[in-house]
Amino acid sequence: MSQAELDPGIPGKFSEPKWNASRQTYQIHCLVGEPLGEPTKVHASGKTKPKAVANLKKRIAAWKPKAESLGVYSSDVTVEALCLAWLKLYEHDNTKRPQNAKHYRREINPATKGCGKHDKITISGSVLGKMKALEARPFHIRIHLEQMNGTAYKKTRQKSILRNTFQMLVDDGLRDDNPVNSVQGNKGSRTKTVKRDRVRAGVNPYFPDEPQPFTPSEMNWYQDAERDYFPRPFASRWFEQRYMDFTALAYELAARPSEALAVRFDDVDFERWEVAVTGTIVDTELRVHQVRAVVEQYELQDDEIVFPRGWPDFDDEAVVCVAYRQPFTKTAKSMRTIKVGDDCMAILRRRQIAAQPGQRLVLPSRTGKVVRSEQMSLTWAKIVSGTGLEWSTPRTLRSTRATRVAEKYKLPAARLILGHEENSPITARHYVPDERVVVDLTDAR
Repeated sequence: MSQAELDPGIPGKFSEPKWNASRQTYQIHCLVGEPLGEPTKVHASGKTKPKAVANLKKRIAAWKPKAESLGVYSSDVTVEALCLAWLKLYEHDNTKRPQNAKHYRREINPATKGCGKHDKITISGSVLGKMKALEARPFHIRIHLEQMNGTAYKKTRQKSILRNTFQMLVDDGLRDDNPVNSVQGNKGSRTKTVKRDRVRAGVNPYFPDEPQPFTPSEMNWYQDAERDYFPRPFASRWFEQRYMDFTALAYELAARPSEALAVRFDDVDFERWEVAVTGTIVDTELRVHQVRAVVEQYELQDDEIVFPRGWPDFDDEAVVCVAYRQPFTKTAKSMRTIKVGDDCMAILRRRQIAAQPGQRLVLPSRTGKVVRSEQMSLTWAKIVSGTGLEWSTPRTLRSTRATRVAEKYKLPAARLILGHEENSPITARHYVPDERVVVDLTDAR
Protein backbone atom coordinates (compact mmCIF):
# COMPACT_ATOMS: atom_id res chain seq x y z
CA MET A 1 0.00 0.00 0.00
CA SER A 2 1.43 3.38 -1.01
CA GLN A 3 1.63 6.36 1.32
CA ALA A 4 -1.25 8.02 -0.56
CA GLU A 5 -3.52 4.99 -0.02
CA LEU A 6 -3.29 4.74 3.76
CA ASP A 7 -6.42 3.64 5.60
CA PRO A 8 -7.99 6.21 7.97
CA GLY A 9 -5.93 6.52 11.15
CA ILE A 10 -3.15 4.25 9.87
CA PRO A 11 0.33 5.84 9.98
CA GLY A 12 2.76 5.49 7.12
CA LYS A 13 6.50 5.05 7.27
CA PHE A 14 8.32 7.22 9.80
CA SER A 15 10.89 9.60 8.40
CA GLU A 16 14.46 9.39 9.65
CA PRO A 17 14.88 11.74 12.66
CA LYS A 18 16.90 14.77 11.59
CA TRP A 19 18.86 17.07 13.89
CA ASN A 20 17.74 20.71 13.88
CA ALA A 21 20.72 22.72 15.10
CA SER A 22 18.78 25.96 15.61
CA ARG A 23 16.19 24.29 17.85
CA GLN A 24 18.61 21.74 19.35
CA THR A 25 16.21 18.85 18.78
CA TYR A 26 15.52 15.89 16.49
CA GLN A 27 12.53 16.29 14.16
CA ILE A 28 10.46 13.49 12.66
CA HIS A 29 7.19 13.11 10.73
CA CYS A 30 4.91 10.62 9.03
CA LEU A 31 1.66 10.52 7.04
CA VAL A 32 -1.64 9.38 8.56
CA GLY A 33 -4.56 8.29 6.40
CA GLU A 34 -7.71 10.44 6.28
CA PRO A 35 -11.31 9.29 5.66
CA LEU A 36 -11.57 12.01 3.00
CA GLY A 37 -8.83 13.56 0.91
CA GLU A 38 -5.06 13.34 1.12
CA PRO A 39 -3.22 11.92 4.16
CA THR A 40 -2.23 14.30 6.95
CA LYS A 41 1.41 14.88 7.85
CA VAL A 42 2.02 14.54 11.62
CA HIS A 43 5.15 16.12 13.13
CA ALA A 44 7.00 15.55 16.40
CA SER A 45 10.38 16.30 17.96
CA GLY A 46 12.61 15.16 20.83
CA LYS A 47 16.00 15.66 22.39
CA THR A 48 17.07 12.18 21.24
CA LYS A 49 16.04 9.98 18.31
CA PRO A 50 14.13 7.48 20.50
CA LYS A 51 12.37 10.38 22.24
CA ALA A 52 11.35 11.87 18.90
CA VAL A 53 9.93 8.52 17.76
CA ALA A 54 8.07 8.10 21.06
CA ASN A 55 6.58 11.60 20.78
CA LEU A 56 5.45 10.90 17.21
CA LYS A 57 3.66 7.76 18.38
CA LYS A 58 1.89 9.83 21.04
CA ARG A 59 0.81 12.36 18.41
CA ILE A 60 -0.54 9.54 16.24
CA ALA A 61 -2.46 8.09 19.20
CA ALA A 62 -4.06 11.52 19.81
CA TRP A 63 -4.74 12.10 16.10
CA LYS A 64 -8.29 12.67 14.89
CA PRO A 65 -9.62 13.02 11.32
CA LYS A 66 -9.98 16.40 9.68
CA ALA A 67 -13.53 15.49 8.73
CA GLU A 68 -14.56 15.50 12.40
CA SER A 69 -13.44 19.09 12.89
CA LEU A 70 -14.06 20.88 9.61
CA GLY A 71 -17.11 22.63 11.07
CA VAL A 72 -15.31 24.06 14.11
CA TYR A 73 -13.25 26.75 12.35
CA SER A 74 -13.66 28.06 8.84
CA SER A 75 -10.75 27.91 6.44
CA ASP A 76 -11.13 31.72 6.14
CA VAL A 77 -10.78 32.38 9.88
CA THR A 78 -8.34 35.19 10.67
CA VAL A 79 -5.65 35.14 13.31
CA GLU A 80 -7.52 37.87 15.20
CA ALA A 81 -10.79 35.90 15.29
CA LEU A 82 -8.95 32.76 16.30
CA CYS A 83 -7.15 34.56 19.16
CA LEU A 84 -10.47 35.91 20.45
CA ALA A 85 -11.93 32.39 20.29
CA TRP A 86 -8.98 31.08 22.31
CA LEU A 87 -9.36 33.90 24.85
CA LYS A 88 -13.03 33.05 25.33
CA LEU A 89 -12.13 29.41 25.99
CA TYR A 90 -9.44 30.53 28.44
CA GLU A 91 -11.85 32.79 30.34
CA HIS A 92 -14.29 29.90 30.80
CA ASP A 93 -11.60 27.46 31.97
CA ASN A 94 -11.83 27.25 35.76
CA THR A 95 -8.45 25.49 35.95
CA LYS A 96 -6.68 28.69 34.81
CA ARG A 97 -5.81 31.65 37.04
CA PRO A 98 -8.46 34.23 36.08
CA GLN A 99 -6.22 37.28 36.55
CA ASN A 100 -4.05 36.20 33.60
CA ALA A 101 -6.95 36.82 31.21
CA LYS A 102 -6.59 40.56 31.81
CA HIS A 103 -3.05 40.58 30.43
CA TYR A 104 -3.93 38.35 27.47
CA ARG A 105 -6.92 40.56 26.65
CA ARG A 106 -4.69 43.64 26.53
CA GLU A 107 -2.25 41.95 24.15
CA ILE A 108 -5.04 40.92 21.77
CA ASN A 109 -7.37 43.94 21.77
CA PRO A 110 -6.30 47.55 21.10
CA ALA A 111 -6.66 49.86 24.11
CA THR A 112 -9.84 51.92 24.36
CA LYS A 113 -10.63 55.34 25.84
CA GLY A 114 -7.21 56.67 24.87
CA CYS A 115 -5.43 54.77 27.66
CA GLY A 116 -2.99 52.81 25.50
CA LYS A 117 0.31 53.83 23.94
CA HIS A 118 -0.07 54.85 20.32
CA ASP A 119 2.84 52.65 19.24
CA LYS A 120 1.77 49.52 21.11
CA ILE A 121 1.26 46.56 18.79
CA THR A 122 -1.66 44.28 19.58
CA ILE A 123 -2.69 41.20 17.66
CA SER A 124 -6.05 42.62 16.56
CA GLY A 125 -4.51 45.80 15.21
CA SER A 126 -1.64 44.16 13.34
CA VAL A 127 -1.10 42.85 9.83
CA LEU A 128 -0.76 39.36 11.28
CA GLY A 129 -4.16 39.65 12.96
CA LYS A 130 -5.86 40.31 9.62
CA MET A 131 -4.21 37.34 7.91
CA LYS A 132 -5.97 34.04 7.35
CA ALA A 133 -4.77 31.65 10.03
CA LEU A 134 -4.18 28.87 7.49
CA GLU A 135 -1.83 31.11 5.49
CA ALA A 136 0.35 32.25 8.42
CA ARG A 137 3.93 31.03 8.30
CA PRO A 138 6.76 31.17 10.87
CA PHE A 139 8.31 34.25 9.26
CA HIS A 140 5.00 36.13 9.64
CA ILE A 141 5.09 35.39 13.38
CA ARG A 142 8.74 36.39 13.64
CA ILE A 143 8.23 39.71 11.83
CA HIS A 144 5.22 40.52 14.03
CA LEU A 145 7.21 39.92 17.24
CA GLU A 146 10.25 41.85 15.99
CA GLN A 147 8.10 44.94 15.38
CA MET A 148 6.95 45.13 18.99
CA ASN A 149 8.20 48.03 21.06
CA GLY A 150 8.50 46.64 24.55
CA THR A 151 10.28 44.32 26.88
CA ALA A 152 10.78 40.61 26.40
CA TYR A 153 7.90 39.62 28.63
CA LYS A 154 5.39 41.30 26.29
CA LYS A 155 6.82 39.47 23.29
CA THR A 156 6.74 36.24 25.25
CA ARG A 157 3.12 36.84 26.22
CA GLN A 158 2.01 37.43 22.62
CA LYS A 159 4.04 34.44 21.46
CA SER A 160 2.28 32.29 24.06
CA ILE A 161 -1.13 33.52 22.87
CA LEU A 162 -0.27 32.76 19.24
CA ARG A 163 1.15 29.33 20.07
CA ASN A 164 -2.00 28.29 21.95
CA THR A 165 -4.20 29.78 19.24
CA PHE A 166 -2.58 27.95 16.32
CA GLN A 167 -2.48 24.76 18.36
CA MET A 168 -6.30 24.75 18.23
CA LEU A 169 -6.09 24.45 14.44
CA VAL A 170 -3.50 21.67 14.73
CA ASP A 171 -5.67 19.79 17.22
CA ASP A 172 -8.66 20.15 14.93
CA GLY A 173 -6.74 18.95 11.88
CA LEU A 174 -6.94 22.17 9.85
CA ARG A 175 -3.16 22.63 10.06
CA ASP A 176 -0.39 20.05 10.06
CA ASP A 177 2.02 22.25 12.01
CA ASN A 178 2.10 25.05 14.56
CA PRO A 179 4.07 27.92 12.95
CA VAL A 180 4.95 29.47 16.32
CA ASN A 181 6.98 26.41 17.32
CA SER A 182 9.51 27.23 14.59
CA VAL A 183 10.08 30.79 15.86
CA GLN A 184 13.08 31.17 18.11
CA GLY A 185 12.79 33.16 21.33
CA ASN A 186 13.08 36.92 21.20
CA LYS A 187 15.79 38.31 23.42
CA GLY A 188 15.26 41.57 25.26
CA SER A 189 15.45 43.19 28.66
CA ARG A 190 13.82 41.09 31.36
CA THR A 191 12.29 44.03 33.18
CA LYS A 192 10.71 47.33 32.35
CA THR A 193 13.15 50.16 31.70
CA VAL A 194 12.78 52.74 34.43
CA LYS A 195 13.67 56.33 33.58
CA ARG A 196 15.50 57.92 36.49
CA ASP A 197 15.96 61.65 36.91
CA ARG A 198 19.01 61.00 39.04
CA VAL A 199 21.56 58.27 38.48
CA ARG A 200 21.89 56.08 41.54
CA ALA A 201 25.43 55.83 42.84
CA GLY A 202 26.88 52.36 42.69
CA VAL A 203 24.70 51.11 39.83
CA ASN A 204 26.58 49.66 36.90
CA PRO A 205 25.16 51.51 33.86
CA TYR A 206 26.14 48.62 31.58
CA PHE A 207 23.99 46.12 33.53
CA PRO A 208 20.88 48.10 34.51
CA ASP A 209 18.76 44.97 34.97
CA GLU A 210 20.84 43.72 37.90
CA PRO A 211 19.00 43.58 41.27
CA GLN A 212 18.94 46.99 42.95
CA PRO A 213 18.11 46.67 46.65
CA PHE A 214 18.58 49.51 49.11
CA THR A 215 22.03 49.81 50.60
CA PRO A 216 22.01 50.18 54.41
CA SER A 217 22.38 53.95 54.07
CA GLU A 218 19.60 54.15 51.45
CA MET A 219 17.32 52.15 53.75
CA ASN A 220 17.97 54.75 56.45
CA TRP A 221 17.22 57.53 53.97
CA TYR A 222 13.90 55.95 53.09
CA GLN A 223 12.92 55.48 56.74
CA ASP A 224 13.82 59.11 57.44
CA ALA A 225 11.76 60.21 54.42
CA GLU A 226 8.80 58.17 55.66
CA ARG A 227 8.98 59.73 59.13
CA ASP A 228 9.29 63.22 57.63
CA TYR A 229 6.35 62.68 55.29
CA PHE A 230 3.90 61.84 58.09
CA PRO A 231 1.71 63.23 59.53
CA ARG A 232 0.16 65.07 56.60
CA PRO A 233 -2.15 68.05 57.15
CA PHE A 234 -5.84 67.17 56.88
CA ALA A 235 -4.93 63.48 56.37
CA SER A 236 -6.27 60.57 58.38
CA ARG A 237 -3.78 59.29 60.92
CA TRP A 238 -5.40 55.84 60.57
CA PHE A 239 -4.36 55.54 56.91
CA GLU A 240 -0.86 56.83 57.64
CA GLN A 241 -0.32 54.29 60.41
CA ARG A 242 -1.57 51.49 58.17
CA TYR A 243 0.98 52.43 55.52
CA MET A 244 3.89 52.48 57.98
CA ASP A 245 2.80 49.12 59.41
CA PHE A 246 2.60 47.78 55.85
CA THR A 247 6.20 48.71 55.00
CA ALA A 248 7.46 47.26 58.29
CA LEU A 249 5.59 43.97 57.77
CA ALA A 250 6.55 43.69 54.08
CA TYR A 251 10.23 44.19 54.95
CA GLU A 252 10.21 41.75 57.88
CA LEU A 253 8.61 38.98 55.80
CA ALA A 254 10.50 39.79 52.58
CA ALA A 255 7.01 39.63 51.13
CA ARG A 256 5.57 40.82 47.88
CA PRO A 257 3.36 43.88 48.59
CA SER A 258 0.20 41.91 47.85
CA GLU A 259 1.34 39.11 50.19
CA ALA A 260 1.84 41.51 53.11
CA LEU A 261 -1.66 42.94 52.58
CA ALA A 262 -3.15 39.42 52.59
CA VAL A 263 -1.87 38.45 56.05
CA ARG A 264 -4.67 37.55 58.48
CA PHE A 265 -4.61 37.29 62.26
CA ASP A 266 -5.15 33.55 61.83
CA ASP A 267 -1.78 33.45 60.04
CA VAL A 268 0.02 34.84 63.10
CA ASP A 269 1.24 32.62 65.93
CA PHE A 270 1.56 35.17 68.75
CA GLU A 271 3.14 32.66 71.13
CA ARG A 272 5.89 31.50 68.78
CA TRP A 273 6.33 34.87 67.02
CA GLU A 274 5.71 33.35 63.60
CA VAL A 275 3.80 34.64 60.58
CA ALA A 276 2.60 32.38 57.77
CA VAL A 277 2.40 33.79 54.24
CA THR A 278 -0.65 32.00 52.86
CA GLY A 279 -2.24 34.25 50.26
CA THR A 280 -2.00 37.29 48.03
CA ILE A 281 -4.22 40.18 46.95
CA VAL A 282 -5.15 40.05 43.26
CA ASP A 283 -6.12 43.35 41.62
CA THR A 284 -7.39 42.68 38.12
CA GLU A 285 -10.18 42.95 35.55
CA LEU A 286 -12.53 40.01 35.11
CA ARG A 287 -15.70 39.26 33.23
CA VAL A 288 -18.76 38.94 35.44
CA HIS A 289 -18.99 35.17 34.93
CA GLN A 290 -15.35 34.92 36.05
CA VAL A 291 -16.11 36.88 39.22
CA ARG A 292 -18.87 34.43 40.08
CA ALA A 293 -16.52 31.51 39.45
CA VAL A 294 -13.78 33.04 41.63
CA VAL A 295 -16.15 33.66 44.55
CA GLU A 296 -17.39 30.08 44.36
CA GLN A 297 -14.03 28.41 43.76
CA TYR A 298 -12.12 30.28 46.50
CA GLU A 299 -15.14 30.49 48.85
CA LEU A 300 -14.49 34.20 49.33
CA GLN A 301 -16.08 35.94 52.29
CA ASP A 302 -17.44 39.48 52.13
CA ASP A 303 -14.21 41.00 53.48
CA GLU A 304 -12.04 39.15 50.95
CA ILE A 305 -13.30 40.77 47.74
CA VAL A 306 -14.06 44.28 46.49
CA PHE A 307 -16.18 44.76 43.37
CA PRO A 308 -18.46 47.43 41.81
CA ARG A 309 -21.94 47.93 43.17
CA GLY A 310 -24.65 46.06 41.34
CA TRP A 311 -22.21 43.78 39.52
CA PRO A 312 -24.53 40.71 39.69
CA ASP A 313 -26.95 42.56 37.41
CA PHE A 314 -24.32 43.18 34.74
CA ASP A 315 -24.07 41.11 31.57
CA ASP A 316 -21.97 37.95 31.99
CA GLU A 317 -19.42 39.19 29.44
CA ALA A 318 -19.07 42.65 31.01
CA VAL A 319 -15.59 43.45 32.35
CA VAL A 320 -15.34 44.80 35.92
CA CYS A 321 -12.43 45.78 38.18
CA VAL A 322 -12.10 43.58 41.26
CA ALA A 323 -9.65 42.96 44.09
CA TYR A 324 -9.77 39.76 46.10
CA ARG A 325 -7.69 37.63 48.45
CA GLN A 326 -6.39 34.59 46.61
CA PRO A 327 -5.96 31.78 49.20
CA PHE A 328 -2.52 30.80 47.90
CA THR A 329 0.63 32.59 46.82
CA LYS A 330 2.33 32.93 43.44
CA THR A 331 4.05 29.56 43.81
CA ALA A 332 3.74 26.64 46.21
CA LYS A 333 7.19 27.39 47.65
CA SER A 334 6.04 30.93 48.52
CA MET A 335 3.68 29.45 51.11
CA ARG A 336 6.13 29.88 53.97
CA THR A 337 6.29 30.62 57.71
CA ILE A 338 8.75 33.22 59.02
CA LYS A 339 9.81 34.05 62.57
CA VAL A 340 9.62 37.82 63.11
CA GLY A 341 11.43 40.22 65.41
CA ASP A 342 10.34 42.36 68.37
CA ASP A 343 9.31 45.45 66.38
CA CYS A 344 7.15 43.51 63.92
CA MET A 345 5.55 41.51 66.72
CA ALA A 346 4.69 44.73 68.55
CA ILE A 347 2.93 46.00 65.42
CA LEU A 348 0.91 42.80 65.08
CA ARG A 349 -0.13 42.85 68.75
CA ARG A 350 -1.13 46.50 68.54
CA ARG A 351 -3.25 45.90 65.46
CA GLN A 352 -4.86 42.84 67.04
CA ILE A 353 -5.89 44.88 70.09
CA ALA A 354 -7.28 47.69 67.90
CA ALA A 355 -9.10 45.35 65.49
CA GLN A 356 -12.86 45.57 65.09
CA PRO A 357 -14.97 42.55 66.14
CA GLY A 358 -14.81 39.93 63.40
CA GLN A 359 -11.91 41.64 61.60
CA ARG A 360 -9.64 39.01 60.01
CA LEU A 361 -7.15 41.02 57.95
CA VAL A 362 -4.16 42.60 59.67
CA LEU A 363 -4.11 45.52 57.19
CA PRO A 364 -7.72 46.06 56.06
CA SER A 365 -9.43 49.02 54.45
CA ARG A 366 -11.56 51.37 56.56
CA THR A 367 -14.53 49.08 55.85
CA GLY A 368 -12.58 45.96 56.83
CA LYS A 369 -12.01 44.66 53.29
CA VAL A 370 -8.91 43.91 51.23
CA VAL A 371 -6.60 46.73 50.18
CA ARG A 372 -5.12 47.09 46.69
CA SER A 373 -1.32 47.19 46.59
CA GLU A 374 -1.58 50.09 44.13
CA GLN A 375 -2.66 52.33 47.02
CA MET A 376 0.61 51.60 48.80
CA SER A 377 2.61 52.21 45.63
CA LEU A 378 1.07 55.67 45.20
CA THR A 379 1.96 56.66 48.76
CA TRP A 380 5.47 55.26 48.30
CA ALA A 381 5.99 57.39 45.18
CA LYS A 382 4.98 60.54 47.09
CA ILE A 383 7.37 59.74 49.95
CA VAL A 384 10.46 59.14 47.77
CA SER A 385 9.79 62.12 45.49
CA GLY A 386 12.79 64.44 45.59
CA THR A 387 14.88 62.11 47.78
CA GLY A 388 16.99 60.47 45.09
CA LEU A 389 15.16 57.19 45.69
CA GLU A 390 12.54 57.71 42.97
CA TRP A 391 13.75 54.56 41.22
CA SER A 392 12.51 52.38 44.10
CA THR A 393 9.10 50.75 44.66
CA PRO A 394 7.54 48.80 47.56
CA ARG A 395 9.05 45.65 46.01
CA THR A 396 12.48 47.10 46.78
CA LEU A 397 11.83 46.17 50.43
CA ARG A 398 11.64 42.50 49.44
CA SER A 399 14.93 42.67 47.55
CA THR A 400 16.59 44.63 50.36
CA ARG A 401 15.56 42.17 53.07
CA ALA A 402 16.76 39.21 50.99
CA THR A 403 20.08 40.95 50.35
CA ARG A 404 20.68 41.61 54.06
CA VAL A 405 19.90 37.93 54.77
CA ALA A 406 22.29 36.79 52.00
CA GLU A 407 25.06 39.04 53.33
CA LYS A 408 24.88 37.29 56.71
CA TYR A 409 23.71 33.76 55.90
CA LYS A 410 24.53 33.40 52.15
CA LEU A 411 22.25 32.94 49.15
CA PRO A 412 20.42 29.71 50.19
CA ALA A 413 19.02 31.52 53.24
CA ALA A 414 17.79 34.35 51.00
CA ARG A 415 15.94 31.79 48.88
CA LEU A 416 14.23 30.47 52.01
CA ILE A 417 12.89 33.84 53.13
CA LEU A 418 11.84 34.76 49.58
CA GLY A 419 10.07 31.44 49.07
CA HIS A 420 12.15 30.38 46.07
CA GLU A 421 12.98 26.86 44.94
CA GLU A 422 16.34 25.38 45.93
CA ASN A 423 19.09 26.62 43.58
CA SER A 424 16.60 28.90 41.81
CA PRO A 425 18.37 31.38 39.50
CA ILE A 426 15.58 33.92 40.10
CA THR A 427 17.07 34.93 43.46
CA ALA A 428 20.35 36.21 42.05
CA ARG A 429 18.78 37.47 38.84
CA HIS A 430 16.08 39.69 40.35
CA TYR A 431 16.61 40.10 44.10
CA VAL A 432 20.15 39.63 45.43
CA PRO A 433 23.09 41.15 43.51
CA ASP A 434 26.25 39.11 43.03
CA GLU A 435 28.79 39.33 45.81
CA ARG A 436 31.87 41.15 44.52
CA VAL A 437 34.96 39.29 45.71
CA VAL A 438 38.63 40.21 45.50
CA VAL A 439 40.52 37.69 43.40
CA ASP A 440 43.85 37.16 45.18
CA LEU A 441 46.01 34.76 43.18
CA THR A 442 49.26 36.67 43.49
CA ASP A 443 51.14 33.59 44.71
CA ALA A 444 50.32 31.59 41.56
CA ARG A 445 53.22 32.55 39.31
